[in-house]
Amino acid sequence: MSAAVHNEPPAAAVAADAHWTAKMARLRSRKAAEVPLYLWQDQAVRDAFEEALRKARTARQLADGDKANRALAKEAVEAEAALEEARATYEADCEVLTFRALPGEAFAELIKKHPATEDQAEAGSDWNEDTFPAALVSAASVDGMSEEDAAELLAEWGMADRVELFQAALAAQQAKRSDWGKGSGPTRS
Repeated sequence: MSAAVHNEPPAAAVAADAHWTAKMARLRSRKAAEVPLYLWQDQAVRDAFEEALRKARTARQLADGDKANRALAKEAVEAEAALEEARATYEADCEVLTFRALPGEAFAELIKKHPATEDQAEAGSDWNEDTFPAALVSAASVDGMSEEDAAELLAEWGMADRVELFQAALAAQQAKRSDWGKGSGPTRS
């Protein structure tokens, strides 16, 4: 029988390496991924905000394309002011729910607590479609939403909003905040 191979550096070397110590401190303090869900009351307010955003972008592109044209520059400034006004109205009308990735094995444990029924499992589901959505929404809620409140919203809202609520909580669990260095990370000089 051979001895197990240990790939960990000696503790004394790690302790002496200030670079590693600092890196571990940053990794330990890293916040979990969060996903916001924006819910508005008035569709007309949201539409006005989207239109103001489109107009401000277009006006800014035109002004940047012809820097000597004062009329275009003025239109861009006015469009940006209108956008800020529309944004303020939109934000006042909007409710934001925020969902955070669960730590460690908490997501897997939550699935174990809400196993799929036999029929659901045969249909390919990993969890109980009746109880798991409310449990996940509650567990991932940064705002402190109870499971009862989540179940109420999931029961009363229309299909599209129910799906968005559950998907936001699920997206927080699946948010990727790393890569394998395939050219998309920071460059070094």
